Amino acid sequence: MLGVDVVDIERLRAMLERSPSLEARLFTEEERSYCSSMSDPVVHMAGTLAAKEAAMKTLGLGGLHAWARRIEVSRDAEGVPSVRVEDHEGGPPIAVSISHDAGIAVAVALRLPG
Repeated sequence: MLGVDVVDIERLRAMLERSPSLEARLFTEEERSYCSSMSDPVVHMAGTLAAKEAAMKTLGLGGLHAWARRIEVSRDAEGVPSVRVEDHEGGPPIAVSISHDAGIAVAVALRLPG
């Protein structure tokens, strides 16, 4: 199963400015730490959010409000993202790719055989 999602970076920025508590509801501590280490954290938050949504689509999960903090996007030393889904350990691995350009973040997630 394949999942794709896009996030408008400026729309997310405006949402976070209007509701600062949204950041803690959408992102884990590790995700916030990674994004905050970047020159424009919201660009990376948008990519992370798109990856979460794409992963949810690959697994056929419900709405973001229920899964946002149960899905974690982490990066290895080279910056390659991976997805961990709470309560799905031992399930099929999910490959994810994130990109951002021209004000949009996009992510593709693919459930691998396994």
